[in-house]
Parts: sequence; structure tokens; C-alpha cells
Amino acid sequence: MTRLCSRAVPWLLTVAAAAALSLLSVVSSPAAAEAVPNQEVLDLDDAAALLRVKPEVVRTLAETQRIPARRVGDVWRFSRAALLEWLKGGQFAGTPGVPPARPSGLEAGEAEELAGDELPALTARGVPSESPTLLVQAEPTPKGQPSSPPLTVGERPAQPTAEEVALRDQRILLRRGGAAVDMGVSYSRSEQSLFPVVRVEQSTVGAVGTLRYGLLDDLQVTMRLPAVWRRTSTFTDATIAGTTSPRTTREDYVGDATVSLLGVALREAAGRPNIVWSVDGVVPTGPGDSGVGGGFVLSKSYDPAVIFAGFTYLYGLSVDPSSPRRALARHNFGLNLGYTFAVNDNLALNTSLLGLYRNSTSADGAAIPPPHESYFLQFGMTWLLARGLFLEPAVAVRVGSDSPDFTFSLNLPYSF
Repeated sequence: MTRLCSRAVPWLLTVAAAAALSLLSVVSSPAAAEAVPNQEVLDLDDAAALLRVKPEVVRTLAETQRIPARRVGDVWRFSRAALLEWLKGGQFAGTPGVPPARPSGLEAGEAEELAGDELPALTARGVPSESPTLLVQAEPTPKGQPSSPPLTVGERPAQPTAEEVALRDQRILLRRGGAAVDMGVSYSRSEQSLFPVVRVEQSTVGAVGTLRYGLLDDLQVTMRLPAVWRRTSTFTDATIAGTTSPRTTREDYVGDATVSLLGVALREAAGRPNIVWSVDGVVPTGPGDSGVGGGFVLSKSYDPAVIFAGFTYLYGLSVDPSSPRRALARHNFGLNLGYTFAVNDNLALNTSLLGLYRNSTSADGAAIPPPHESYFLQFGMTWLLARGLFLEPAVAVRVGSDSPDFTFSLNLPYSF
């Protein structure tokens, strides 16, 4: 029996070692590695499995535009190759390097830190135009055959999207040396009645030229110069004026220019908004208004929409209540609330509420002063026409007033 046991023990050890090796080969086989997806296009859970983090972390990174991602309808899609390149912290073909990725043992509580400023702003629709285009180096081409260009990995071209153009001066600023020109026209009509004896109808055609230039990255100067053509008709009761014919006046003039310096105070990340500040001035190039002030705009992206809220203040250095051409009061407050909805890269819709408060005074100190407050609800769109050229129609309707005031505007922004 002792001799039999001595012979059986080595045999049993051999069988156990073979079974362990077989089990190890099964565990390490491709069938057992299905938890880490191999397909080129990944969904949210696949990307989380690839990065070995929770899906909430990947969603946070995608929504804050920190990893290469593409929104398809209501779901996120990711390129496996782009995620691996980002994770390696290496260089994409023709682009500068990015900071190293964080260790794979990421906990859910570290999502906000991972979505901070230390990660590159890599995304598809909605990424600022200054972000690099991500490319994957193509396979070597055999000698004697034409080489193929690098392939784009889930990233859009470096041209601005309709959403970025719609949010210029509010969220997106030009890079150093970048320039953009806007040419716009508008038509507005307003009526004011002093029932039942006087009614004033006013039609105004306006034109404005805007130049933007990037002094530094995230530091931009914006200059605007308006021109005005106005027709005013005053209808007076015949028992007072002796005639039913309206009294009509016409005027045209170049308005006062505005100059603004804009900068980024804070970049959006998980749990915090994007903040753009501005220092504004009015230069007396026309009727003679001049003033100085500033403001800020807060914005937050909830893909595919961006909500924003802005506030401005201007102090009038030179004002004249008696001149109908001069609109600046001593204290001027502005408010802008709204959102931009990106239908796709070529079309964005926006809605905003524009408010203005001025402590206007009467021209002679005895007459009734003009209204202090005015509010407009504006609906517009930004539409890509050609490379760098966009079309922006908008309609604004006055709210909180009996007068049927409205303004239709058409703007052509061009970036070069």
C-alpha cells in the first residue's frame, strides 16, 4: 500500500498541474476577454470597460469634452483607436503630444478631478476650433504605390461649427492671430400711441460691421461700427393739427463705435460653468455718445444644447437726452439669457431674452422721460453656407409693451 501511494501521489500532482494550466489558458483566452470589447465603434459601456472605469466617469468626460467622442442621436459613440491613443498619452499624427493618462485604477469619486483642466479638450461636435484634429497614422504604403492620407478618428475638421459661431463672444473666442468679420443688416418697426390724439410710427434700417481679432489665446478684441437710416411718421388728430397728413422726417448717420476686450476667466469642467469676461467702451465716432463698462457671460453645455446668461453695465461719460440719435444714458444695464441647440455641425438654433435698463431722463426736465426698460425675445439660427461662411437670420419681438415692435436681422459671419 505504501508503495502504491508513493506511485499515485506524483501522478495526482501531474493531473492537478495539467488541470490548472488548462483552466489558466481558458481564462486568458479571447472568449474570456470579451469584457474588453474589440470592435472599432464602442458604446458607453464598452468604452467604460476598455478604460476600466465606471460608465458615469466616461459620460462625464464626454459631456465635458475631454475625450474623443461623438454624439449620435441620444447616445454616445467612441472610436476604440482614438481612446487608446488618448489613453497612451502619446502623439497623434501631425499633432502635439497630450498629457499622460491617469492610472487605470480610477474610482468613481475621481471623475470630477479626471475631467479637470489637466486633460486635453478632445471631442467631436462642439469642441473649440483651436483644439487639434486627431488623426491616426495610416499603414505604410508599399513602394511604388501612392500613399493614402491619414484617417480621421472620430473628430471633425478644424473649421468652426455652427454652434461655435452662434456662441462667439459668449463662449468661444479666437486663438492668437485668428480673425473674423461680420456684416449685418436689420429692419425694425415700432409704433407708439398717445391715445387718441397722436401715433408715431418709426421704421429703421441698420447696418453694422464687426471685426474680431485674437490678440492671444483666449484674449480677443471686438470692434463694431453701426450705420442707421430712419423714417419717422407722426399722425396727429385733425382737430389738433388741422390735417390728416402725417408729418414725416428722415435721417441717416453713422453711429458710435464700440470696442470690447474679451477673455476667458474659467473653462468649463464637471460642476462648473464657462466664464467669459469683457471690458467695453463706446467711442464717439457718430452722434457723440461715449461710455465705459464691462460684463461677463456664464455658459454650461448639456449636449446638444448650451445655456448661457450674460450681464453688462455701461457708464455714460457723455450723454444727451435731447438728441434722438443718442441712446446712451448715464447708467445702462444689459441682460441676456438663452440657449443654443446644435442640430448638427452645420445648423444651430438659438433663443434668447434680451433686456435693457437705462435711467433715462427727459430732455428738458419737465417732459415725460422715455421708457426705462425694454425686453425682446429673439429667435435665430446659424447656418453653414460654405467653408468659414455662415448665415444668421433672427427675429426679435418686444415683450411687456403694447407697441408692436419687432426687428428682423440678417448677419453674415466669416472666419479666416
